[in-house]
Amino acid sequence: MSDKNRHTKKIPNTKKIIRDAVSDYLNTCIRCHRCMDVCPVTKGQFSIHDLNQATQEDQPVPSVIKTFTFHCTQCAQCVPVCPVNIRRDYMVRFLKSKIRNEKPWSYRRYLLVKGSDLTGIKRVIQRLYITWKKITTRDLARFMETSPTTKADVLFYPGCYLYSEKTVRQTLRLLDFLGCSYSVLGGVTVCCGQPHLLQGEFDEADHCLRVLHENIKKVSPKIILTSCAECFEAVEEIKNIYNEQFETLSVVQFLIRHKEKFPTGTIRENITLHDSCRFKKDSPQGIAARTTASMFGTLVDQTPGQESSCCFQWNHGQDPFNGPRRRAYLTDVKKTAPTVACTCLTCYEELKKIHCDVEIIDVLQLFEEALDALQSKEKTR
Repeated sequence: MSDKNRHTKKIPNTKKIIRDAVSDYLNTCIRCHRCMDVCPVTKGQFSIHDLNQATQEDQPVPSVIKTFTFHCTQCAQCVPVCPVNIRRDYMVRFLKSKIRNEKPWSYRRYLLVKGSDLTGIKRVIQRLYITWKKITTRDLARFMETSPTTKADVLFYPGCYLYSEKTVRQTLRLLDFLGCSYSVLGGVTVCCGQPHLLQGEFDEADHCLRVLHENIKKVSPKIILTSCAECFEAVEEIKNIYNEQFETLSVVQFLIRHKEKFPTGTIRENITLHDSCRFKKDSPQGIAARTTASMFGTLVDQTPGQESSCCFQWNHGQDPFNGPRRRAYLTDVKKTAPTVACTCLTCYEELKKIHCDVEIIDVLQLFEEALDALQSKEKTR
């Protein structure tokens, strides 16, 4: 078998994997309704039987379940409560695939410029978007849509969030401070495919994953860093599929490994963490964020009633209750701490849109503020 054929054989077929899993899940479900009870977006408008019926491949999807499907963020709160180990979030992902031709404009718009090998009007819009960004963000232009050719032990993979300028600049500054030799792989043409996957666009997601793997191979890194939880999941998927030996870390995990190089001391007082649905509280990424908050302030955990697991980004604003949920959550959190540090970039980008009395920061900002304090102190000597 040629190298090309061996490589092709490893390519995942997400559509088949999800379809087969959903078929098993439908036969396994005991209709206990626990997944529905914990779901943050269901309103009791249909039964688990109705949902299972609509999820079958050859069955139509009623309008009320279409609405629910586009409201669902696949936050996976439904997974740990299932007594028979069903991934209800995968089942909704399959539903999104069934009705992907009916998805709202906000869904379509989110994918408009993401992915490689776009054609037609999408390619034209993508080229215009990239050109505009390179002109308006000159200091990051050299990292945009370029495939790194230099091998490096560390690969910083911001993916599409290369265009989230503040977080990328913070990361680059912190890596430079550590004297770290690294390459950067970022841009919409090397999207990780998770946005496509979460919309049920399985073929596009698989293609993005293959393109990303090809670019990673050019660097042959020992460590891949990212601040986006979805990118993290995609890189881990590549590692598993292709039996790669690199280590996947959040940027904060990497910085904590070198925490002795950073100045210590209180920068802020009470800080609480917003745990994402993918970087959970007890995950290595969540623990690293808590260590960071304790290094530079006083970590105050939220009460059980305040705990959050979703920023509601991934239903793309379809659920009108998104805004009230976020505001109510942040109002409640204000009783605990004036600062909320986000462990995931997606959560940070979404929550910072809310005007409230709580300051929303990316947890990386604590490291940057420590450097600012150090440099200010050195100037006064």
